[in-house]
Amino acid sequence: MTEILKAVIVDDESSARNFLTDLLAELPWVEVAGEAAGVDEAFGLVVRQKPDVIFLDVQMSGEDGFALVEQLLQKQIRVEIIFTTAYERYAIRAIKAAAFDYLLKPVRRNELAGSLEKLRERLHGSDMNSRLSELIFQLSDKKKIKFRIQTGFVMLDAGQILFCSADEAGTLLELESGKNTKVSMCLKEVENLLPERCFARISRSLVINLHYLTHVDRKSMTCEIVNGTRHLLPVSKKYLQELEIKCHRHFFLHG
Repeated sequence: MTEILKAVIVDDESSARNFLTDLLAELPWVEVAGEAAGVDEAFGLVVRQKPDVIFLDVQMSGEDGFALVEQLLQKQIRVEIIFTTAYERYAIRAIKAAAFDYLLKPVRRNELAGSLEKLRERLHGSDMNSRLSELIFQLSDKKKIKFRIQTGFVMLDAGQILFCSADEAGTLLELESGKNTKVSMCLKEVENLLPERCFARISRSLVINLHYLTHVDRKSMTCEIVNGTRHLLPVSKKYLQELEIKCHRHFFLHG
């Protein structure tokens, strides 16, 4: 394949931009179409250059990298994203599901080349926009989801669900209306249907909606889910660190 892959670099540190530019210069089939130090500048650059991929720093001064993703989604601009970050805590499943890839800083030459080779194959395959389409799906908690029940199925918005608890022969969905619905699916099946950035597992038998999380107590290993009614739920030590990471990621987007 000889097609040129057009890239844009977004990072608030000039040294990081320069370092990545130098690495990309070693790949003759990659063209750096521009650099940006912030979200607004980056958005304009993407609109003008229409790149195949954006190398996007997660944590920047001012707005973070996820703010750019939201702008692109709002304008329905489809482009592949490779997140770059100096902090391994950002390399969580939610990011991996939404982006084409992520690279830890300092970016390594072989990892960069390998990621771009995979990207080039995907872009010149049958579905150039599949990853951002998945990102749109992951960032939306207002989509209808079909859950199996004994007599058929129910359609629910993810945002209606406060938490999910494993139950005999199924899963109980506690809803914001105060009602609950039992579905004929195991907790893992339910979890796989939910937008990953908005939901977090807190134990083997519980998955919560981060929108309704108000408090986590490390001493008592509990958390509070509040929507008019207060629900005090146990948190397993095994899932505490992942819960903290997901909360950090979630509130980056929602403030």
